[in-house]
Amino acid sequence: MSSMRPNSQMSLPGLGVPVDPMTGGLLKVEVIQRVRRLKDAESEFCNWLHELDGTTPGSRPGDRRMLMAFTKLEEASMWAEAAILDRGDG
Repeated sequence: MSSMRPNSQMSLPGLGVPVDPMTGGLLKVEVIQRVRRLKDAESEFCNWLHELDGTTPGSRPGDRRMLMAFTKLEEASMWAEAAILDRGDG
């Protein structure tokens, strides 16, 4: 089994259609919606962390602990996305 995961660059050229690289087929609408909801939640939580840290989105966190919080959030999102895509049953 390939370790490749669908992302924004994995689409039919010029069409922006999400494709599952493992099967070559289109991702189900339900799967796309779940990943989109996950990304929206990650972005919102990231914005809260910036607010708590007194920094702006795109800037470096103020200290090591906050950097770890951002890193762990990104890691949690990655694992959750992999689980959603592996399940893929909509």
